[in-house]
Amino acid sequence: MSGQRSNTRTKTLRVTPLDTGGIAFEAELRDESAGGHYESPQASSALVHHFVIEGAAAGEDLRIQSIQVRAEQHPFPQCPFVLLDVQDLVGASLLSGWRRTILDRFRGTAGCTHVTTLLLGLSEVTTLVYFQQMNELATYGPKARASGEWLASGLSLGQRFDDACHVLAAGGPVLSTAEAFRGRRDAATP
Repeated sequence: MSGQRSNTRTKTLRVTPLDTGGIAFEAELRDESAGGHYESPQASSALVHHFVIEGAAAGEDLRIQSIQVRAEQHPFPQCPFVLLDVQDLVGASLLSGWRRTILDRFRGTAGCTHVTTLLLGLSEVTTLVYFQQMNELATYGPKARASGEWLASGLSLGQRFDDACHVLAAGGPVLSTAEAFRGRRDAATP
């Protein structure tokens, strides 16, 4: 496949707990082109877009405390013009109405498709935060998943997993095993 044209989009999201009880997040998007025609005769690829969002959120509803966007690489000088508008998101909740907030605020010419993609992806912060919280209560691994201990740790946090996906169907084997584990653990606790 060497020399063949291709385009690759890479997105990453990192969530780190803070000592204050909140979380820090960093999201990154990179679009790369390979095997095309580039102005530099020596180039076999080009980085077309590279945007980074960093910020912090706190509270039960994960309200944005701070947020910044960096346009590291972009094809047009006007691309970064909308970046300051993300400051309007300070105070918005990642748990409630986030997607609607982003789509209402940054659609069409009011935003940048690449930054909007990254902002929409911040709704996935909640899954990573739940994992961190659950991992404080239970070891993650095949045994803990099979016994129901892992998911029971999430249930003990008050999380609702019913019908979140086909594996977590209400009344299905995974949720039933976790609920049974939780019941046994609660019965054993004086």
